[in-house]
Amino acid sequence: MFHICLLLAFFSSAFSEEPAADNNPDRLLAEKEAKQGPTFPGSDPAFLVLPRPTERSRQAHELLTEEVKQMNERALTFLANSQDADGSWSDAQFPSNTGTTALACLAFMAEGSRPRIGKYGQNIDRGLEFLLKNVQSSGVIAGKGSNQYGPMYEHAYSMLTILYAYGDMPWRTQSRDVISRGIQAMLKSQRLDGGWRYQFSREGHSDMSVTANVLWVLRSAKKCGFTVSQEAIDKGIKFVEECANPDGTFRYRFWGIHASPSLAGTGIIALCNHGKIDHQLIPTARDRIEYDYRRYTVEDLKERRYFIYGAFYASLAMHMCGDSYWIPWHKKVVEVFKSMQRKDGEFFDQHDNTVYTSAMAAVVMQAPLGYLPIYER
Repeated sequence: MFHICLLLAFFSSAFSEEPAADNNPDRLLAEKEAKQGPTFPGSDPAFLVLPRPTERSRQAHELLTEEVKQMNERALTFLANSQDADGSWSDAQFPSNTGTTALACLAFMAEGSRPRIGKYGQNIDRGLEFLLKNVQSSGVIAGKGSNQYGPMYEHAYSMLTILYAYGDMPWRTQSRDVISRGIQAMLKSQRLDGGWRYQFSREGHSDMSVTANVLWVLRSAKKCGFTVSQEAIDKGIKFVEECANPDGTFRYRFWGIHASPSLAGTGIIALCNHGKIDHQLIPTARDRIEYDYRRYTVEDLKERRYFIYGAFYASLAMHMCGDSYWIPWHKKVVEVFKSMQRKDGEFFDQHDNTVYTSAMAAVVMQAPLGYLPIYER
């Protein structure tokens, strides 16, 4: 009788018109979270929690082809072989530069290595040592090869790298103090218009690109448990909003007329990083980036000034907007990268800088791996 009941149960389920219930606990939890929508565990928008996806993303399988893996490996090999004896990296315009060094470390961290751990662990560790040795009395992280206009970019990239390595290098006990002082240096130099510029000064006008980078650092610092003034962040976001154009672009300066797709990327990053994922400016800026990369050919994009720099920020922005935008964008950019990569694996800009460009390109290519916290949803 027991066997007959089993057979009846089998045929009943096999031929029933009703689909079998999906009792996968992960799926059920994801569906419940989707109904709730984004949530905040507190009042701070930097800690926005999005619902988990109901389906596992296939982006890594679709985007990390063997060709892309080989391109990336060549770029990382070039970077590893280019490291200077003091642990730094130098570019054509930026010798022994903390920002260039930080970006090279991020490229290796995107591969999955960590300080002293993994294929490029020693490269990262030596790079971080160089950054920490170049902390000035003011808290600014900048060395002799700083940008001639001011060291804010170098400082921001250095802060991001140290923040992302912070929990993986307990032997560097000075890291917490370095981060705290670096945050204060940024906050003290916020300009009266709400943004930031190359110099650590409160005087003068800000620009969109530097401001977005600083806001990015401040948000990362808050997530790591550091105290950051919400008033300072709100002023920075207001500056970003005031630089927006109706067509989805952003002005480089509040009073300027120049706009580019890369600034749309920094605008999205600034807004999303502080919990404003439903901000009315984001869809227009996202669509403008998507249209720009779809409209122009590989050769057109390749000839664009600072293309890789712009692609780095557009990459972060498009990834935040979901696979339907991110995957086609990534495929197009990889085609441009393929046409730009030189025989030794390096990428370049119009000034023949090859380190920061190779690092940024490697970060973009490795984004589907999901190892860097800069790629969030």
